Amino acid sequence: MTDILKMARAKKAGPGSAAAGPRKNEAAERRLREICGATEEEALRLAGTRREGLTGEEAAARLKTAGPNSLAGRKKHTLLADLFERFKNPLVVQLLIITAVSLAMGDLKSALVVGGMIVLSVFLSYFQERRSNKAADELQKLVQTSVNIVRDGHEREIPMRDVVPGDIVVLAAGDIIPADARVLQAKDLFISQSALTGESMPLEKSPAGAAADDLLDFPNACLQGSTVVSV
Repeated sequence: MTDILKMARAKKAGPGSAAAGPRKNEAAERRLREICGATEEEALRLAGTRREGLTGEEAAARLKTAGPNSLAGRKKHTLLADLFERFKNPLVVQLLIITAVSLAMGDLKSALVVGGMIVLSVFLSYFQERRSNKAADELQKLVQTSVNIVRDGHEREIPMRDVVPGDIVVLAAGDIIPADARVLQAKDLFISQSALTGESMPLEKSPAGAAADDLLDFPNACLQGSTVVSV
């Protein structure tokens, strides 16, 4: 069994918060470095938690503050905005220029043919992408990933989206790291970071802390999206 401490993460950005996003990410990275470089007791204190985990009330309050532990969804556009984006395609722009030149030269037949190609291409692309996005959304609803955490001193299974900063996460072989975290207890823990770095060889992680230039190289840091190879 391997225990890790989930770190705080930046809340999903909303409208008008594009400039704040990078600053929040930098603050979250600095906090993760600080906790990974601290002793276990100090790390628990910094995260505002304990070995027995958070209480149900604390977890509910943090979930309300931090939001669900999930990636922001695709930004949805209106029909007109989506079509406008497709008309900005370089190929479509070239066809529009050809249509305009044909009309200027009085070649109405060519203009109608090219114009029809543009409309057909744009609308087919729009409806195909809309159908594939809808299928992907339906598939996402069917995939409910869960994770084992410690709450109120007891291990329990909850949906990954309900994991909050300060949760003690219990890992087993094959698990996905649900969020950026610090290792508290482990023996022969090997993590694959191929999804993040492309490196095929798994790395051993341990509770011992050591400074590193890159968070990926911290011996006690596990980043979201990594997978547990063995424990």
